[in-house]
Amino acid sequence: MPLINVPAAFALIASLFCFVSAGIVLTRRDYRTQASGVLLVYLSVSFLWFLEQALRRTGQLDFLREEFLSLVPFYGVLILAITFFFLTRALLGSRASGLQWSLLGLIWLAALAILDMNALAIPPKLMFRGGWMLSRQALSFVLMIAGWAVFIGGATILTTRALRETSRYYTSVSYWVLVLILMVAGDGHFFAGQVAIGSSLRLAGTLLATYVILAPRLPDISHIMRRSLSYLIFALLAVALYTAGLVAAQLVFPGYTILNPIWVGLILALALVFLFYPILVRIQKIVWGWMSGGGQDSTNLLRQYSQSITNLLDLDLLATLSVKTASETLDAKRGFLFLVDFEKGDDGHNIFQLRGVKGTQKTTPLPGRLREECSLALYFRQEYKPVTQHDLDFNRRFRDLTSQERKWLANLGAEVYVPIYAKNEWIGLLTLGPKDSGAAFTAEDLALLSTIADQTAVALENTRLVEGLVRLNDEFRRAYVALDQANRHLERLDRTKSDFISISSHELRTPLTLISGSSQMLLDEPGLQENTYYKQLLSKIQIGAQRLHEVVDSMLDIAKIDTRALELEQKPVSIHELIRAVCNDLQLSAQERQQSIEMQDLSALPPVTADVSSLRKVFYHLIINAVKYTPDGGKIKISGQALEPNLSDLPKGGIEIVISDTGIGIDPRFHELIFVKFYQTGELAQHSSGKTKFKGGGPGLGLAIARGIVEAHHGRIWVESAGYDEVGCPGSKFHVVLPLRQTESPQPPQMISLPS
Repeated sequence: MPLINVPAAFALIASLFCFVSAGIVLTRRDYRTQASGVLLVYLSVSFLWFLEQALRRTGQLDFLREEFLSLVPFYGVLILAITFFFLTRALLGSRASGLQWSLLGLIWLAALAILDMNALAIPPKLMFRGGWMLSRQALSFVLMIAGWAVFIGGATILTTRALRETSRYYTSVSYWVLVLILMVAGDGHFFAGQVAIGSSLRLAGTLLATYVILAPRLPDISHIMRRSLSYLIFALLAVALYTAGLVAAQLVFPGYTILNPIWVGLILALALVFLFYPILVRIQKIVWGWMSGGGQDSTNLLRQYSQSITNLLDLDLLATLSVKTASETLDAKRGFLFLVDFEKGDDGHNIFQLRGVKGTQKTTPLPGRLREECSLALYFRQEYKPVTQHDLDFNRRFRDLTSQERKWLANLGAEVYVPIYAKNEWIGLLTLGPKDSGAAFTAEDLALLSTIADQTAVALENTRLVEGLVRLNDEFRRAYVALDQANRHLERLDRTKSDFISISSHELRTPLTLISGSSQMLLDEPGLQENTYYKQLLSKIQIGAQRLHEVVDSMLDIAKIDTRALELEQKPVSIHELIRAVCNDLQLSAQERQQSIEMQDLSALPPVTADVSSLRKVFYHLIINAVKYTPDGGKIKISGQALEPNLSDLPKGGIEIVISDTGIGIDPRFHELIFVKFYQTGELAQHSSGKTKFKGGGPGLGLAIARGIVEAHHGRIWVESAGYDEVGCPGSKFHVVLPLRQTESPQPPQMISLPS
């Protein structure tokens, strides 16, 4: 049976490891593009280097010259050293140009190749001053070692500098120190002729380097050491207790043959099982305190923090306490507290606006924004867990972050981001910078930060509510001031309108009187009466002057109502007689439109105390309004009833008059607006002119005057209509309620008017 070539088998297995690692890099090289690319080259060279050793040890390369085969492993070590230097540069993010180092490596390899091939015809032995000699082969080996030392030394300098500067990737640098130690130790053993040990150490260093570059999060070395030391101490303690128990049992009960060591061991094992967790936890606390220099009691600190923020409503003070507690507990350099608001961006997309709180910092951090659909916002809203900067840089989950989002995160200089939630809503973000020691945040650290965030949530929500109330109160105050100014402006404008109406009406009365009187005098002239043409012109002038008189009278009425100067002469009025007189005056206009005005017998209604002329205007405007907005052939009906006394508005009883029509109706949205002065329904440009034409235009004062007069009599007026429809004609009902007796002197109400 042939013996297994162990060195060859190990070299073959090592080459397979390098091959598989290279495949993993190819599938995951988006983690760190530059470092992954150099790592792929390094693994490829390592694969060839180990494969060459396996083939050479099995005799597969015997066809090559022995002198060449003896040099290949050393060239491989030098090439690996050069590649490792560039891998270190890529990992640590060196910004200096690597062109000079690349040229140096190529020149060094070319010089060695020229020397080994003896292209310059150098003699086998070289004589130096002082009488000592050096063979050409030894010179090549010295140059090989020197080149290796230059590039490994460069990698060592870069690693030491990064370790001293305690960059944000301190954990990666700490692991890289172990990689560097394994590489140096492996190559040292290889140069010393201990190929098996050297190859083993180099393989371990290669695999560890691959893990450091590809792993999304590296465990803290000090954390691993603490746990390992804790388990080691517990194991030693368990062995000591177990041994002491067995010895004590033999010494205390020497004459008992029934005392079997197996049973004693079983009892001790059960005792250790029950004591395992308490003892281990205690040992871990002791080791943790010893290795971290004491530290703080997180439980006591969280209790004090919770008590400090219970009734806190000041946002800056809350930010100070939360950041200070988290920073001092975890020995972090800096921290910020952000408020998160869900808003709609300028482009119409939903965003999370992060607004920094000043706290103890000299300046407020710059605000940021995250898209609603970005991976970081989704992670916070779905996972409710902290995230580290290392995750943002290397985890494929966060590769969709935009350059603006990454730039804002980078400017914070934070190492960990902790979301704050209240009622399942993301309301805040606590950020912490790297630790002063440069160590990474452990799982226990992130759990502690989550606890601090949970305790901060209630206080932050309260402060946000208070801030919102204060802001809302300020907005209300500003809105009230603006509204007060607008009201004063509207009042001045309304007074100006009323003054203009009053002045215009008074000024128009005189010329209208002259026109009306002169036209009447001309009509009375015998000569003009015989001329049909002139008589027709004068009649039109007379009709126009009369219509203009009515408009001026309406303007005067509305001006009196606005200025509360409406004078009412109170006396008993028969509603039946008053409305019948109005209907008689409008009967001719209704007949021209083939409309019928039906009046219910209202003679049984009691008389009301009112101003006759003013009340006549009310029903005149209501009935003529029904005539105008009822199509030809329609019907207008007037009905009424007596109302019983009530304590609210009719202490002595009253009457209700309803004027209904079969017209086009009124949109419910405008039931109040139609009583506003100058209000016109529909498109003004489409209104026909004329006093009683269908949808005929007018000054828009009739219903306003009607309401003003009714309310001056302490009555009420309103309209009922299903809607506006020129085809279906749902009609309208105007209700007028008047008290029988006036309980106090009538005061015209303040009119409702539209702003200009």
